[in-house]
Amino acid sequence: MKTGELIRSIRTSKGIKAKTIYGGLLSRSMYYKYESGLVETTADTFLHILDRLNLGAAEFITLFKRQNNEHTHYQEYHQSLIDAFQQRNTNEIKVLERKIDRSYQNNQLVRFYNLEVVACGMRKFLSKNESYLAERHEIIHFLSRSQYWTRYEYTLLVDALFLFDGSSLAKLLESHEWFSDDKSHDIRMENLKVRVLCRVILLFMKTNRKNDTALYYTMLEQTKTSPDNVFALGCKNFFRGLKVIDDGDYEEGIKAISATFELYQKLGLEDMYRKQVTILQDILSTRLQESSRQRRV
Repeated sequence: MKTGELIRSIRTSKGIKAKTIYGGLLSRSMYYKYESGLVETTADTFLHILDRLNLGAAEFITLFKRQNNEHTHYQEYHQSLIDAFQQRNTNEIKVLERKIDRSYQNNQLVRFYNLEVVACGMRKFLSKNESYLAERHEIIHFLSRSQYWTRYEYTLLVDALFLFDGSSLAKLLESHEWFSDDKSHDIRMENLKVRVLCRVILLFMKTNRKNDTALYYTMLEQTKTSPDNVFALGCKNFFRGLKVIDDGDYEEGIKAISATFELYQKLGLEDMYRKQVTILQDILSTRLQESSRQRRV
């Protein structure tokens, strides 16, 4: 963990606005990079930041050591939770929910609280008889307060996307700034943005929100990706094919997607191939059902 990432966690947990901490010290774009862990700052600026947080250097070092230890636990809980949800293992989700809650009571870190919210939402979602609107509201509230999203916010939205319908997702994203002036080469951030946009497009397609689908297709195309980023480029090519299908030209869409699948197989990207085949089958099945309903009417 970088110092800026911990500073951001401390600042948000204290409810202090960024301009209060960085006014006269760092520009908006620079403190965004700093809190994202992309750059470090000078020792003099760092000490001013600690002073504005009412935090001593020794206390920060203690928190930094503890945070790195908690970060490991968080990663373990996070991955275990995602695995349990994919396997639809409600009992394991309940166990993890209790563990995450105990960790949050001990450390009071926002990311543990949000992970507990996601776990609770997963449990309710799988039960099929409990409302998860409260969990959706909590995620929306947190993300709406974050003017600039780092890796954490994008990952949180991916994790919690099952809580959303088309309307609530559109409302959350309508004011989000997808493109910053960040020029740094960060392939993880590229992939996160691409992954989020792809998931968003799929949800809008399934809920038949044509205008939103078209808008986020455009955003996906406009997202800058490195020329050697196979994951991002493969996703873009696949979704170009899906767009052609969604526009009504099945033959050309399948042709474009088949070329992408052939490339995956040549490169040995079996996981991407399997996931996107499943997505394609799901979309084709949905469109076939819609077509069948329209004929009956």
